[in-house]
Amino acid sequence: MPGGDDTFDYVIAGGGAAGCVLARRLLERTDGRIALIEAGSALPNRWLGTPLTSVRLGRWWHSWPFETVPQQALHGRRIALPMGRVLGGSASINAMIAQPALDADIAEWGAAVEGWSPAALAPARARAFGMAGVAGVAQLPLAAPAFRSAFSEAFLAACGEGGLPNEGLLDGPDSVRCGYYPLLQRNGRRFSAFQAYLAPMRGHPRLTVITGKVVRLTLAQGEARGVVVAHGGTRRVIAAEREVILALGALESPRVLMASGIGPADLLRRAGIGVVRDLPDVGERLADHVRLPLLFHSGQTSPARLWRLPGALLRRMAGRASVLASNCCEAGAYLSSGGAGRPDLQLITHFQSVADGAAVDIELTLVRPLSRGRVSIDPAAPDGRALIDPAYLSAPPDLERLVEGIGMVREIARRPALAAFGIGGERLPGPAAVSREALARHVRATATTAFHPVGTCRMGDDDAAVVDGRLRVNGLARLRIVDASVMLSLPAANTCCAVMLIAERAAELMT
Repeated sequence: MPGGDDTFDYVIAGGGAAGCVLARRLLERTDGRIALIEAGSALPNRWLGTPLTSVRLGRWWHSWPFETVPQQALHGRRIALPMGRVLGGSASINAMIAQPALDADIAEWGAAVEGWSPAALAPARARAFGMAGVAGVAQLPLAAPAFRSAFSEAFLAACGEGGLPNEGLLDGPDSVRCGYYPLLQRNGRRFSAFQAYLAPMRGHPRLTVITGKVVRLTLAQGEARGVVVAHGGTRRVIAAEREVILALGALESPRVLMASGIGPADLLRRAGIGVVRDLPDVGERLADHVRLPLLFHSGQTSPARLWRLPGALLRRMAGRASVLASNCCEAGAYLSSGGAGRPDLQLITHFQSVADGAAVDIELTLVRPLSRGRVSIDPAAPDGRALIDPAYLSAPPDLERLVEGIGMVREIARRPALAAFGIGGERLPGPAAVSREALARHVRATATTAFHPVGTCRMGDDDAAVVDGRLRVNGLARLRIVDASVMLSLPAANTCCAVMLIAERAAELMT
C-alpha cells in the first residue's frame, strides 16, 4: 500500500452534503486521518451565500453538466441534470428547500432493512435538524424564509380559500397541506452542509481536502484499498488504511463502481472491464421527481427586477428583510391526485424572475413517481460520462397524475386571493389547452427534473442489494456508499435533508 502524504485512514470520495457530514462526524468520533475528495472548488464562492444570486447563477458555474439520454416519453428531449461541483455539492447551489424525509417514507426503508426505521433514525435526525422530544443541539436547524413575496402570501391565501390546511412550515405530517418551505439558511444566508458541518473543521490537522475527480477504486484481495483521482492532466492514488466511502451521488457512485469492475457482469465485459464483483443492481432503479411549469400573467412588478436590486442590497446591508434572502420558491403545497391517499403532488411558487417580470410560476412536481430508470457506463466509451436514463413518464399513471395536477393548479389560480394579487391569464400551457390530449402534450413538451435522482445503489438485507443495512458494498470489504444512491424509495420531499440523515446514520454505523 502507498504511504506518505497520499495515505489516510478514511477516504471519502465526494465533498457534497453527505461527504461534509461524514467528514465532521469521523473527525469527532475517531482518531483517523481523513481525505475528503471533491472535484470542484475546495471552497464555495462567497456570493453563493446570498440566496437569490446563488439560485440564479450557481448551477452555471459550480455544477457537473450532466444530461439524460433522449427521453422517449418527453418527445426525445435530453434533460439537463446539473449536480453541484463544489464543496457542499448541490446543497451549495440549490434552492435550499429543507424537508427531512417524512416518517412514512422512512418507514418504507425500515420495513425492508433492519436499522432504518423512523425510531432508529430519530437520534440522527435530532443531531442534524432537531426533533421534538429528543434532547440535543441540532447541527443544522431549519429556518423559516427571511423574505416572503406578495405572490407567496397570495398563493397561500388562495389555498386556504379552498380549504387546504396551512401548516406554517411544510415539515409536518404526510397530508394535504400548504405553507412556507423550511430552508437551509441562517440570518438570510445559505447555511448548507458545508457551512454547518465542514467549514468549522477546515483547519483540523487530521482533515485533508483534495481537489480532483474520482476515476475508479483501487481493489485487491476482495477489498477497497483507495481511489484513483484525476486532476490537471495527472492521476494519483489516494490510499485508505481503514475504509473507502463513496459519497458521489446517485449518478456518479454507480459509474465509479462499474468503472472499477463492480456491477452487471455482461455490461462490464462488453465495456472491456474485468469483472471483480457481479452486482446486477448497480445503476438500476433510478428514480427522480418530475416537474413542469405553469405560468400566469402578473399584474405586479417582480421584487427581483434589476432596477429594484440596489434598494434590496441596501436593505440587506441594514439588516432588513430583502428579496436577496429569497430562494425564489418560498411557498407551496402538497396535494393528492384522485382526492385520496398520501399526497403525490407538490406545488412550489416562483415569483417573477429578473428575466421575466410579467409572469409568475406555480411549479407542479410529481413526488411519488412510479417510473424507474438506470445509470450505466457506455460500453463504447467506458471512460466517458455515464448514460443517465431516468425513463421519465415510462409508467403511464405518472402522466395521468400530472395532467390531473394541472387542473388542480388552475383551480387555485382562479381563487379571489390571487385575483386580488393581480394574477392574469394563463400563459403556459395556455387557456386553449383544455382537453386531456392537449394537457398531455404540454406535459411531454415541458416536463423536466426536480434534481432529485436517487436509488441506483439501493440498500437491502437481500443478496441482490448493492449495499447492506450498514451501507457496506455487497461482497467487498472496506467499501461503503453513503449518498442518495442507497435510498430504497424516493422521498416525497426535496432530498437534501434525507441525504444528510443517511450520512448521520452512517457515522453511527461506522463508529
